[in-house]
Amino acid sequence: MIYLLRHGETIWNVERRLQGRKDSPLTLRGISQARAVAGLLRDLIDDLSTFTVVASPLARTWQTAVIVSQSLGLDCRAIRFEPRLQEHHFGLWESLTWEEIEARFPDLWEQRRADKWAFEAPGGESYARVAARVRSWLDEQSADSRLIVVGHGLAGRVLRGLYGSLPQAEVMEMLEPQGSLYRLAEGTIAAFQAEPD
Repeated sequence: MIYLLRHGETIWNVERRLQGRKDSPLTLRGISQARAVAGLLRDLIDDLSTFTVVASPLARTWQTAVIVSQSLGLDCRAIRFEPRLQEHHFGLWESLTWEEIEARFPDLWEQRRADKWAFEAPGGESYARVAARVRSWLDEQSADSRLIVVGHGLAGRVLRGLYGSLPQAEVMEMLEPQGSLYRLAEGTIAAFQAEPD
C-alpha cells in the first residue's frame, strides 16, 4: 500500500514557475496543506508505526515530509530519500513561467505540443525518461509495502499512471493538486482531498 502526496504549495507554484529540480520554499498555505494531509493520513491509517515515509530528495518534498512526519508523531530521521522520485527535469526551462517559455522557445514549444511524452527541454528529460526511473522504483516495491510517499506533481502523475496501467494520454490529463492524497492499493487508486486551515 502506498499513500502518495504532493509537496505543499511553494512560492514558485504561486508564481506559476517551473521548478523541476530547482526549489523554492513552501508558502504558509503549503505548510498548512502538509499538516492537513497528515490529518487525513491519521484518519486513514490504523497503525502509523507500520509505515515508512519516503520522499524525493528535493527541499520542498523534504520540508513537506518533515511536517507530515512531525504531525503524525513519526521520527523525521527515519525519512528515506529516493532520487528516482524527483520531479521531471525541465533543464533550461526551470524558473521560467509557461508564458516565458512559449515566448523564448517558440519552435521547441510547438515540438512539445506535438509530443509531450517524448519531448525533452534543453538539458532536461522527457515524460518517458521520468516513467522509466519511476517504474524502476515501483517495481521494487512488494505487495506488502506500507509507504507514505512525498513526491511531486508531474512525477506523481506518472507514478499513478504506471500503477494503474493507464494510457499516456490519460496520464497527461490527470490533475495534480496540492493537498491531495492518493491511496494505491490492490490495483486501485483512491483519491482524497485535504482542506488546509
